[in-house]
Amino acid sequence: MNDIKIIFFLALKMNREELAKELGVTPWTIDDWLLKGCPAIKIRTQWEFDLDQVKNWLKTEKIRIRKIKQPPSSPPPFNERWLGKRCPLCIDRGFSGEKAGLLYNFGEVLSGRWQLRRTGIPCGHSQIIDTSPLVKEKGSGLVF
Repeated sequence: MNDIKIIFFLALKMNREELAKELGVTPWTIDDWLLKGCPAIKIRTQWEFDLDQVKNWLKTEKIRIRKIKQPPSSPPPFNERWLGKRCPLCIDRGFSGEKAGLLYNFGEVLSGRWQLRRTGIPCGHSQIIDTSPLVKEKGSGLVF
């Protein structure tokens, strides 16, 4: 009997990408919700969500879902300013020097593909860095 409960419990759970697809938002929106207290269970390195609990939480917190028209199929055009130390969007908006967000590297697997993302802290602006043109096969190893 306990085995049935466990299987039923696991069947109701969704991972970050599945929840984002179900609600029509980006996975990074789900990350923002986690910081605000979205109900979830972390199993090792993966977050598990119950769709009904998340919908109830969104309703009680009065968080509006801004659905995306279509998930991005390819990263936006590359801007070399994202390789610098400070966030280019903050700089464009008039935050210069120390007021602009510091850029950090984050790697993640999204839709079965590894991606490098540069993210500004604390501003939260981010850009996917497409590494495929930088990687060339040479023999058995990869050269950057």
